[in-house]
Amino acid sequence: MRRRRGFTLVELLVVIGIIALLISILLPALNRAMESAKGVKCLSNLRQLGIATVMYNNENKGHYPSCATGQPDDWFVWQPGQDINLSALSKYLGRANPEMFRCPTDSELQGHVNNYIYSYSANWMIFEPRDYNNRPTFVANFGRYPSGDMSRERPSLKNTDVRTPDHVIMLVDESSQTIDDNCWAPQHYFTDGHNLLSNRHDKRSESATNANAGRGNAVFCDGHAEFMQRVDSTDKAFWDPRKNGGWYDQ
Repeated sequence: MRRRRGFTLVELLVVIGIIALLISILLPALNRAMESAKGVKCLSNLRQLGIATVMYNNENKGHYPSCATGQPDDWFVWQPGQDINLSALSKYLGRANPEMFRCPTDSELQGHVNNYIYSYSANWMIFEPRDYNNRPTFVANFGRYPSGDMSRERPSLKNTDVRTPDHVIMLVDESSQTIDDNCWAPQHYFTDGHNLLSNRHDKRSESATNANAGRGNAVFCDGHAEFMQRVDSTDKAFWDPRKNGGWYDQ
């Protein structure tokens, strides 16, 4: 009877070597595919937040919510111990899931300044300006202000005031190296290098704050989202809602 010949040690090593080589070739491609999927998810999150903001505009006479104040009209209530479902946009999101405010690739959430464990922030030029001479106090449709509370004044910017809404950034996926709250104040970049669009989906690392490095996710005032050049986000034309007649005189 003929004996069956098994694999020799050399043959097994050759097979193992081929498998290892194939893994080394395929793994980078798989990692890129996974990162691409995470980037799409991040863009989808921002798109949903953008649509929710447009819906807020429609129910509040074109006004925008506020940011980084800890007040009831904040677009996103994020302070530790507070319920994110109190956020001004929560009613338009069904229920505010914390993951909707986080980029899937943001692995440095716990290292953000001010214990801000989220990834997205709103354009201060759009969400925060208030007209302190225009009373009475603006009360959003879900009204949570006690009678006579003048702590927050009427937002003086309306969606109809935004020139070319398809060109002006409303919300961004902000860099883990610069984010500290739910407010993106792009004019600060020119003085302290802070408030910079994330490039984590393009460069995998945000160790540098180079404005010319890579691209990032943002949603615009008309509700559409883009994977845009980081350097463009530092251009006043992309963040000043009134352009040459805007809030910020650079």
